[in-house]
Amino acid sequence: MINIQKDELIKTLILQDLKHCQLLFGLDKLNLDAGYCHFLSILDLISKLMEISDDDINDFNETYMMFMDRCIHYPLSTMGEELKPLAEECYMALTAIQKEVPTGELKP
Repeated sequence: MINIQKDELIKTLILQDLKHCQLLFGLDKLNLDAGYCHFLSILDLISKLMEISDDDINDFNETYMMFMDRCIHYPLSTMGEELKPLAEECYMALTAIQKEVPTGELKP
């Protein structure tokens, strides 16, 4: 069994979502209209992992999506290496928001 720290898992999820959004937004730029049909809901998973309550989700979501929008300005690569600093920056911004709001209890 692989044991991964929660913060590393979140950073990896952010990186994968950045890569996914980069591809979707690229398809949109080619007029292939992929943008709003194929999101993976990784943001929902991350907000649950970071225990953000439904009442405090708006700033969290807006910040996350701001970083997703920035991914298009990075070069495409197989593993998304160029996106790692952006994923780290996103994680730090989300952590700052998490510290500002009380964490919600996870709902079943």
